[in-house]
Amino acid sequence: MSNGKTLQSSPYSKRQYNIHQPGDFDSAVNYSRVLLAIAGAEGELAEAELDWYINELVLFGCTEESLPEINKEYISTVKSLNWKNVNLEELLGKINFDFPMDCPKVILYQAIKMCRADREYHQKEKEAIRKAAQILGVSLTDVTAIESLVEMEESADKLRYFLLGTIS
Repeated sequence: MSNGKTLQSSPYSKRQYNIHQPGDFDSAVNYSRVLLAIAGAEGELAEAELDWYINELVLFGCTEESLPEINKEYISTVKSLNWKNVNLEELLGKINFDFPMDCPKVILYQAIKMCRADREYHQKEKEAIRKAAQILGVSLTDVTAIESLVEMEESADKLRYFLLGTIS
């Protein structure tokens, strides 16, 4: 059940994910809890993983002064979520997938990026990704393609850093 609060989309969410409409606050909290549970599947939510997600939320406009106070409330809520012992099936059932994108694949994409943020993609995280994919009806082929996309993006980032002289 929704509390009626909504999160406003940002230029980043429009460009990166084609999200042009406000999102339901409660669904967004459940979405975040799924990501935290998957990234913490090996028993620990690494600081780099949480930092990646908080940075993603900042890009979504959750701390910008120009956006409503509700977006700032959301990031505060995410930081305090209990992500341990989450029933993925039950939680995924609480998310309103009324978006113009393939939300199940976006959840998996962001979860994979978050899991890899600490430079380790643990077996238990992979298993949690596959479990979430099964619940969401996303094929293993699509999961493998999303994992490959994330790897390609990481490689492109490394190449850009190297070419621009920001790493040696």
